[in-house]
Amino acid sequence: MKALALTKTGSIDHLEITDLPIPEPKEQEVRIKVKAAGLNPVDYKLSENGLPEWEFPHIPGLDVSGIIDNVAPGLSDWKEGDEVYGHISMADNGALAEYVTVPAEVLAPLPSGWSHEEAASLPTAALTAYQSLYRKVTVQKGQTILIQAGAGGVGGYAIQLASLAGLHIITTCSPENNDYVTELGAHKIIDYKTENVTEAIHKYTKGRGVDIVLDTIGEKTATEAVDFLAFNGHLVCIASLPDFTQYTPKTLAPSFHEVALGFVYRSDDLEQRADLGRMARELGAIASQGKIKPLPLEVVSLEETASALHRIKDGHVRGKIVAAL
Repeated sequence: MKALALTKTGSIDHLEITDLPIPEPKEQEVRIKVKAAGLNPVDYKLSENGLPEWEFPHIPGLDVSGIIDNVAPGLSDWKEGDEVYGHISMADNGALAEYVTVPAEVLAPLPSGWSHEEAASLPTAALTAYQSLYRKVTVQKGQTILIQAGAGGVGGYAIQLASLAGLHIITTCSPENNDYVTELGAHKIIDYKTENVTEAIHKYTKGRGVDIVLDTIGEKTATEAVDFLAFNGHLVCIASLPDFTQYTPKTLAPSFHEVALGFVYRSDDLEQRADLGRMARELGAIASQGKIKPLPLEVVSLEETASALHRIKDGHVRGKIVAAL
């Protein structure tokens, strides 16, 4: 099969188109004929740093959408010909190949009305947003949320899911993305380049702060978020946790949440791994009902994928990039 594989870690430029054996599904696995693979920042980060479990050549790609063409004996949940999407373990060979094997329990049906390219944009970005708002936090209609980097993949799906839950949404982005995030459902936009985010939020909320912060950027912004959380607020961290030495206990009574979607594969908690599949089904039902829409999508070939990852690393990609096979 044709695959895009790393010959070694250290750089995106170590990705090469190669020919590798078609994998066979192990116990409790299915094999997918890949139609599309979503690209994410974690793909270039892993290309640079790797994991101890990897053997080379290694195929990256955590987001898959395609058609099941082989099912391990004894499995009854799936059959050949089923159209599915899901999130793959970062330790195993991934979706940037013509075929990939995946644990059966983490998959969900292709959302009705969504193409494989559109569905491949969902797993890492949308499931991260979904887990943040529907597993980590018990959201309540009317609450105020700040979503950092609303024009990105996680941010774009988070805005839609927060809007669906009836939240009042503040987001940060560059001015050229103002109309875009407004269309997604944002109510207040902060230009992070020219405005002081903390001051803007305190002014907008009349000093109360926000009930929820979804931080997609890093330790600095996560630490700053503590200064504009409301009492009993929630800080959900996608990239890095805040510097806890900067927080004074018994002042805000906040809840801190770490979201590490794919790292569940490195745990022994099979129940939580199965929840990847449950969340994908729940999210797929929302998508099938038209309650969320695909983000703006750029489709590239396998040969163009390394270049696309360089652009993702450079930042400011609106929506999602997907490799079609």
